[in-house]
Amino acid sequence: MARLHAQRCAVVRIALAALTVALLLAACASTVDGTAVQSTAPTVDPSALDPGSYPTTPRPPLGQAGTDEAGQLVEGRRMAGFVVGPWQVDPALTQIGASPAKVLQRRNEVVQVVWPAMLARFPSLPLVAGFVSERTSANPGDATLLRNAVLQYPFPATATEAAEGLASGALNIVDGGASAAMTEPIRPVPIPGHPEATGALMKRLEGTATVDELTVVSSRGPYVLIQVVQFATPERAAELAGRVLDLQGPLIDTFVRTEPAPLAALPQDPTGLLARTVSIKPGQGDTMSDADYDPAGAIQLEDNPIEAGTAMQDAGVDTVAISQTTVYQARDAAASQQLAQALGDDVVARQAGQAAAEVPGLAGSRCLRTEDAESLIARHWCVGTNDRYTFKAVARDLNNAHQQIAAQYLMLGG
Repeated sequence: MARLHAQRCAVVRIALAALTVALLLAACASTVDGTAVQSTAPTVDPSALDPGSYPTTPRPPLGQAGTDEAGQLVEGRRMAGFVVGPWQVDPALTQIGASPAKVLQRRNEVVQVVWPAMLARFPSLPLVAGFVSERTSANPGDATLLRNAVLQYPFPATATEAAEGLASGALNIVDGGASAAMTEPIRPVPIPGHPEATGALMKRLEGTATVDELTVVSSRGPYVLIQVVQFATPERAAELAGRVLDLQGPLIDTFVRTEPAPLAALPQDPTGLLARTVSIKPGQGDTMSDADYDPAGAIQLEDNPIEAGTAMQDAGVDTVAISQTTVYQARDAAASQQLAQALGDDVVARQAGQAAAEVPGLAGSRCLRTEDAESLIARHWCVGTNDRYTFKAVARDLNNAHQQIAAQYLMLGG
């Protein structure tokens, strides 16, 4: 009897041990630090995917720019990753303001960077291309704005002449004309650590409020560097501009210019990913649309460049194509799912995104509804994955966002 009791106890101990191991394995397979991790590709029912009127097959190879004007756009987009974003000098400066990132192609477009009255002595010299990045503070009550621009000229001599003319015009505004109601004369402001830069401080009225605005101009090789800072104190503005220049000079030195090669020969889609991205309709978009970027350039267009930049780096993203949809080429399938999770979590945290119905037929897709605090206009944000690709769409109508994601999945070989 004692032997039988001992045998039964041994069987129970073995069974309990096996159950414990099974439970531990199940727990390890399902969670990591409390966050669900999807280890397999989402289930897809292609017959349930509805792309609507959006294309589902890639475009033919896009080839060369074809014209100098189109080539300027490509060159300006190439510069995007070599222009310092405001958040890189102050992590609070992440809010997209009235002027999103853009490419500049002509002299008169510099009025999108500085006040028109400052161009009185700005020479009419051929501009190769330019790029401008602007953000405001995301902190309530902080009205700081930082705009950083780089203009590319054919030669260092022309860049120097352009910078000198612009700096002189900034310092010698007699009045702001109809566009800038100045409350006192412009005065020069030194930029710490950058004696080569000219700072022009303007005090002007914006409605009934007084705005302090510092414009800083310098040249570096074939480039004109411009910073515009709206701020609380002159010291704060000069310090921010100086920190931008600390980074901007060495960064733009690493850019490989197309000149003197013809801009028209630049490839529109060097990676081939843009041709596999759902395209915008003719006449829509802006200077940054329907293009592909390296991650450094792509974050210029992200709502939250700091979090998006980290998520892209963690996922090993090497190319981002931006058109009607945005497609991220990640390291592998697991990394693309990781990126989709991170992008969605940021929308929830930052925009109080509320869960919406996933894309029909694409299990594992994720949709969120957000609402603009000022306009109260709702938008729908959706994300999906296909192998190593993560793709997102934003639309006012949820069905429209669903269709864009469905079309993008099919275009990538669903």
